Amino acid sequence: MKIGLYSSALLTAAVLLGACATVPGASSETRFSACPDAGRFAELADSQCATFETALRPGRQDGETVELFLRMFPATQRREGEFWMLAGGPGETGASFLTRIDEFRARFPGYDIFIPDHRGAGRSSRLCEGETPGSDGGTALTASEFGACFGEIWENAERTTAFSMSHAAYDLDALIAEFGGRGLRLVYGVSYGTGHALRFSQLRTQRVDGLILDSLVPPLHDDQFDLSRRSHTTDSIGRRVLGECARDSGCDGRFEGGVEAAYGRLLADIADGRRDDLAERIPGGNLKHALGSMLDIPAARALIPDVIESAINAPDSLPVLFSEKVGPAAAVFADVMAYDHADFSIPLAGLIGVSETIRRPDSTSEDVAQAEEALWFTSRLTTVQTFTNMPAYARDAYFDAPYADLPPVLVVQGTLDPKTPLEGAQLHIRDMLETGATVQLVTVERAPHALWYFAPDCLYDAIDAFIGRGSRPVRCETVSDR
Repeated sequence: MKIGLYSSALLTAAVLLGACATVPGASSETRFSACPDAGRFAELADSQCATFETALRPGRQDGETVELFLRMFPATQRREGEFWMLAGGPGETGASFLTRIDEFRARFPGYDIFIPDHRGAGRSSRLCEGETPGSDGGTALTASEFGACFGEIWENAERTTAFSMSHAAYDLDALIAEFGGRGLRLVYGVSYGTGHALRFSQLRTQRVDGLILDSLVPPLHDDQFDLSRRSHTTDSIGRRVLGECARDSGCDGRFEGGVEAAYGRLLADIADGRRDDLAERIPGGNLKHALGSMLDIPAARALIPDVIESAINAPDSLPVLFSEKVGPAAAVFADVMAYDHADFSIPLAGLIGVSETIRRPDSTSEDVAQAEEALWFTSRLTTVQTFTNMPAYARDAYFDAPYADLPPVLVVQGTLDPKTPLEGAQLHIRDMLETGATVQLVTVERAPHALWYFAPDCLYDAIDAFIGRGSRPVRCETVSDR
């Protein structure tokens, strides 16, 4: 089976972005210098880096500042414009784009590519000393640094609460004003980066000719697909994947009474304490969590029936199955950690989560356990976020405010996304359309979260059509997971 043909639904008339007017940008060439890691990685050899100091709280001139890190890859042929790339999370760094940067540059050689680190992540100013590059664990928090870090976060709560989504959006506006240039200007965001891009569009002062939103988050007012309901989203996708096995006689026939009935019996046995032997054989000790995490990666997703069959019939084989097959399949993102300061910021994720993106920030682990009792696939995140203890910032005027004057928008979404489901993206698109925005939706069949990683050709072809470089229907073929 091909993961394949993606369909494009034009929700409003498409526009040729190449006709947009341009304005001069700041003359910033002298502000960049060779990146400190340029000599260690071939793909970074010609990248240029800069730091930029801006107000801790935009608009408040009290002398408190943060430092923002920006990496730039120059166009490799006559310059046509620029991409500004916003990472996910919140908490991811711009390093998440580097493993595929060569192929992206090859596809769009006429564009400068700017990759900033969100305040609180990467080489930009961090929330505590334990996350800084010079600390014991570098930008990763070691076990011994956690207590001191969160103590510092609470002790400096006034500073902490300035690391908000809106302030990060103001940062992007300031960076574009300082470093942006002539030509077509596109802002690309993935996952949380899509929300970051839209918040920037609400408050921007700088020209933007288009937004490219990969794995669009649901709207903030939604309480069906928000982070506190992540396990329910995961379960919905997991049941669809299990249903595919049930419709395949070769897959379903491996299980007595079919895969769905067999898995249901297994979960009932686990709940009743009759299969306690499984916990020590499964990473993390929770089968529903383990299978839920496998949905993120097609090669791992394909192994879900194997894991269920082993859990039922040959539990002693589970450690080898996870270490030799599931683990390597799930290591697709591991290469990112080779880059300097690529560690995810747990404090930043917690801060923005409790302040904006989690609709039920007061849920307890007991609440989560009860809500997830009947689910077959779950996410660890919903339990982890119940332990978050951060000084939440107040939601500002941009939180959940109607959009205004959006540039043309391209949304690229997988149909088997267990994190930002298609249905949630469609709700967000509806909100944009109600304000008169021009939105194009491209769905990628059977793709999971983050098309940048798992369906790059689909993403690149969609961008080509969006900017007027291609108009023919495009077939997207990726490796099948079945």
